[in-house]
Amino acid sequence: MTILLYKLLLGFIVGSVIAMLSYITHFVTKSGALALIFVATIICGFGPWPTWGLIIIFFTSSGCIHLAKKMMNITKVESVTAKGHARDAWQVFAHSLPAIISLILFYYTKKPLFLIGYVSAIAGATADTFGSEIGILSKKVPRSIVSFKPIEPGLSGGISILGSVASLLGSLLISLSFWLFYSWYHASVLPISLIVIVPFICGIVTSLVDSLLGATLQVTYRCSICGKLTEQRYHHLQQTKQIHGISWLSNDWVNFFSSCFTVLFSWFILHYIQ
Repeated sequence: MTILLYKLLLGFIVGSVIAMLSYITHFVTKSGALALIFVATIICGFGPWPTWGLIIIFFTSSGCIHLAKKMMNITKVESVTAKGHARDAWQVFAHSLPAIISLILFYYTKKPLFLIGYVSAIAGATADTFGSEIGILSKKVPRSIVSFKPIEPGLSGGISILGSVASLLGSLLISLSFWLFYSWYHASVLPISLIVIVPFICGIVTSLVDSLLGATLQVTYRCSICGKLTEQRYHHLQQTKQIHGISWLSNDWVNFFSSCFTVLFSWFILHYIQ
């Protein structure tokens, strides 16, 4: 218990530093910063140090991309996405809550299945973030993952070559980082197929499931003033009209369900591999 309390305190301190830097660079809102502190505290308290490194890599790399886009003054999707670039608490928890649950299960059971579930969720969050943040820089118009027809940049369900490559690299970054960290921490305890391949595959699957849900079930509105499709309830100070999807299924819920699917999918794979 003493070690756990010490790790929780360390996580709170590290999380506070990351949250402060993220808030200063407008990567998260005030609520997002508080949520980030909570997530970092739980991960440091219940997970081995390699799991700490992954969350630091995720927020650092995502923050750098966000900062670079801000310096380039890229804001062309602000009128389309439901929320701004700064992540609030719901967005932070949507990606991290399934990962935290899997990590806590690993803490109490010591089963590698749950540890890989955590890594897979972080790989999926990174793949999704890289895909959406970098994909918007594509000079080509994104296409719907379902119909392959051109759609408005920034709308959920769109894919592009640049975004797909970014998602792949994001998932690979987390998978390889965990392999390096874990090999140093516990050499040869887990085969490389579990450490790298499973999280890598699950990360890619997450971005695909996220896009699929975004294109089929996520709520979409149309502005009565400009006629554009948007994820916002109000556009040009006027209430928009729902034209597609389930009314309560916002992008936050899509991210949450995608993350849940990732964790469960990794558990399913490992159950049959082992």
